[in-house]
Amino acid sequence: MAKSNKKNVPLKDVNTREEIRKKKDEDFVKKIEKPSNKRNSCLINILSIATMISCLGYFGSTIFKGEGLKDIVFALLLLLFTVFFISSSITNSSKKKGSNILALVVLFIYQVFGILVMFNIISLPTLKVMENLVDKSLSSAIKWTTDNDVTLEQVYEYSDVVSEYHVIYQSVKPGTKLKNVKKLVLSISEGPNPDKEIVIPSMIGWESEDVLKYIEENHLSNVVFEFVQSSSKENTLIEQSKSGNVKRSDEIKFTFSYGEERGYTEVKMSDLTNKSKTEAIFYLKQHGIKYEIEYEFSDKISRNKVISQNVKPGEMVTITGDNVTTVKIVISKGPKIIIPDFKKMSVDEVTEWIIKNKLKVEFKDSYDEAIKENAVISASHSKGDAVEEGTIITITLSKGKLTMPSFNNLNEFREWADKYNIKYEEQHEFSDDVAAGDVIRYSYKKGETIKNGDTIIATISDGKKMSVPNVKGLSKNDAANKLKSAGLNYSFVYKYSSSVEKGKVISQSISAGSEVSNGTTVTLTISNGKAPSNSNGGGNNNNGGGNNNQPSTPTCENREFYILTGNTGAQTLSATKAAYPMFTIVANYVDSCSNGDSVSGTVCNAGSYDGRTLSTCNTISLTIVK
Repeated sequence: MAKSNKKNVPLKDVNTREEIRKKKDEDFVKKIEKPSNKRNSCLINILSIATMISCLGYFGSTIFKGEGLKDIVFALLLLLFTVFFISSSITNSSKKKGSNILALVVLFIYQVFGILVMFNIISLPTLKVMENLVDKSLSSAIKWTTDNDVTLEQVYEYSDVVSEYHVIYQSVKPGTKLKNVKKLVLSISEGPNPDKEIVIPSMIGWESEDVLKYIEENHLSNVVFEFVQSSSKENTLIEQSKSGNVKRSDEIKFTFSYGEERGYTEVKMSDLTNKSKTEAIFYLKQHGIKYEIEYEFSDKISRNKVISQNVKPGEMVTITGDNVTTVKIVISKGPKIIIPDFKKMSVDEVTEWIIKNKLKVEFKDSYDEAIKENAVISASHSKGDAVEEGTIITITLSKGKLTMPSFNNLNEFREWADKYNIKYEEQHEFSDDVAAGDVIRYSYKKGETIKNGDTIIATISDGKKMSVPNVKGLSKNDAANKLKSAGLNYSFVYKYSSSVEKGKVISQSISAGSEVSNGTTVTLTISNGKAPSNSNGGGNNNNGGGNNNQPSTPTCENREFYILTGNTGAQTLSATKAAYPMFTIVANYVDSCSNGDSVSGTVCNAGSYDGRTLSTCNTISLTIVK
């Protein structure tokens, strides 16, 4: 048997060899990974620097180009996050280097993209929202509303803070989605309010220069100056007609001292040209110079400043004696502004021209099928008219052709027609289906074009047609039940009668057989029986005072009748009676009308009387909400 040459190797040596081999494998892997890790670390460092620079750039751009504190706070938080993230990326383990690189790239791209958008290098489609127009000029505001197809309404008000022709307030909050904006109301500054009430201190003892400065700064527009002899210091205020709460336009007289005597009879004339009217008058009063004022247009001299004077600067002016000199000064009314043909101008051109010439503009709109939308239909001043600065020009713009819209109720239709000066007529007819007072139909259907000058006819329901029964001669209760069964309301008045038994109906306010709407009130005249022997009749007997003559037959005439409404039922009745004393008007008060209207003072059966020609001999019975 052959003998094996293999030696038995101890187990310890085998384990040692395995460890050596494993170590060699790890060293080999490290040798391979080392360059890769170095490359990743280098890339992370480069990206970290680039991202940090882009973040600082984004933060700086936000400070200069951002729209508010919110944007700056967001950019600051992003900067802090970037610093934290870069710090953690550099110190992270090698296993997360790849994800860190990706995150830095995304962060870098986001910040660079934000900078490009802020400087409008890249433009993105944005949702249209309401811009903040406060403090912006009227012309720029009108341009914005025109560009964004927003209906603009302007109201003018005074402001000491906001410059003239700039926006004080807007009715729609900035940032509101334009799709939710139907109309924008802008409050436009007219400059300081001349009638504003301010508190004026007592300026007694002030130097004249300080008084003039106060007058100018507080926009006092109606001041009178006087100079009198006084022991007080020359050119100091010694008397003031008003102080405390006064309006800027109130007349305030300031009396100054010229000293104990003037000491001269002539004054060397100063140059007053380009001085304000207030300054010029003060100078003339200060030196006792007699003067006259004229007004002229001027293209060169501002409004309320001196254009010229008849005495040249340096010439001597006599202020006392027989040959007193009268100085004439001419005050500017501003440039003579000639109105152009606004019909040939766009709305932007009109606005720009008006603002440039320091006029005021008010826009209205109207439908006109012959004039395209937003073009000028008419103006309050014609071509060639001469106007002064501050004149209000009313411009009517076209809304294009008029198409019939839909309306929820009659009042909505009336308001629309009145606003756009559209002619309309109202007709009444009975209807079993449409409640009284509601519209049955219009002469134009929704969407149909209405030509200039056309009249729209609105047919209004008088409710269900009811026939008034004959209740003459019936007892009060029987008459009431009969009217109630016929769908009618009733009220009572009383009078003496020698021919009708007490408690029975003498007459009814609406003749039997008349066709009226459901719920109409019929007033019944109930007999009180024969009048007492010494009575005035309690009605129309006219036998009082011993006069046995029969009453004359009343004269009837037809008159147009309109209902005047008040805040309560009693006010409505009182106002209508006062306006039409020739009619007999009675009221039936209810909590609400049959159509559900419960507004106090509303006349439920107005359609039966309002705007109609009625006989003064008939009794008008109104159903009124209490």
